Amino acid sequence: MAIYKTTSSKVVLRKIFRDLNPNNDNWIDDAIEWIGEALEHIGASTQLIKKVCVLPIKNYKATLPNDLYYINQVAINNDVAPSIETELTELLSQVNEIQTALSENPNQDFTHQLRELNSRIVVLENIYTSNESRLVPLAYCTTNFPEAAACPECTTKEMKLKECYYAESDKIKTSFVSGVVCVSYMAFPIDDDCYPLVPDSISFREAMFWYVYKKILLGGQNPVNNGIDYNYADQKWRYYCTQARNEAVFPDIDRYESFMNQWVRLIPNINRAYSGFENLGTREALHRGPSNTYGL
Repeated sequence: MAIYKTTSSKVVLRKIFRDLNPNNDNWIDDAIEWIGEALEHIGASTQLIKKVCVLPIKNYKATLPNDLYYINQVAINNDVAPSIETELTELLSQVNEIQTALSENPNQDFTHQLRELNSRIVVLENIYTSNESRLVPLAYCTTNFPEAAACPECTTKEMKLKECYYAESDKIKTSFVSGVVCVSYMAFPIDDDCYPLVPDSISFREAMFWYVYKKILLGGQNPVNNGIDYNYADQKWRYYCTQARNEAVFPDIDRYESFMNQWVRLIPNINRAYSGFENLGTREALHRGPSNTYGL
């Protein structure tokens, strides 16, 4: 069945305490990281949330969000006034400068400045993304001589036929030197304490339990003397890992319908990316008229 809700990793930790009644708690901090590892091993889309952010491009590149797992699409808005892009870029740069200052001197108080900057950034980002029809998706760069390469002598502007982007080493790099890009990406959700959120399913909770337990055993600890060894715990983890992945990818009725509409077609539509895949699950319509035309 489909999974819609999430629960905090604290629920998994309470389950471990409840089921094992361990004699120590020196594994709790490591367990948070192990839960994150287990979620990556399962690798189901249900574990992720879709997020959108606006990144300022400077010198052909920008830093990707810290919580990014993978990118869905990157777009630019050609209809937004250049003054808005310039102001947004400047505000984001000021936030980065404050973050750098805080890392050097954590005792400084920039609360008021950050609150004011963030409020202005939210307004400008809403203007930038307010009309999705204005967003123009960027293609992924395939050239071997990108403009973002740190070698001006190795780039030829005559080769560039369209604007594009590519991602590497925590950076998104573009074919234009400056501007703003809108990035749609998937990220792991977290709770208010920055703990990973786990899909609210018994299969996921059992998988997290056995992954943490086998990691404790792998480190030479034995929180409870119940005769369970590493091989048995690893076997149980593999079983529930597969069960959780299968349960997460099982669609509901509406997703079945969308999947059917994507595949049961007479006329292939190869331009879905330019509309952000908005109508990907729309059923094809066959219009029988005097002109015998076909429509989507």
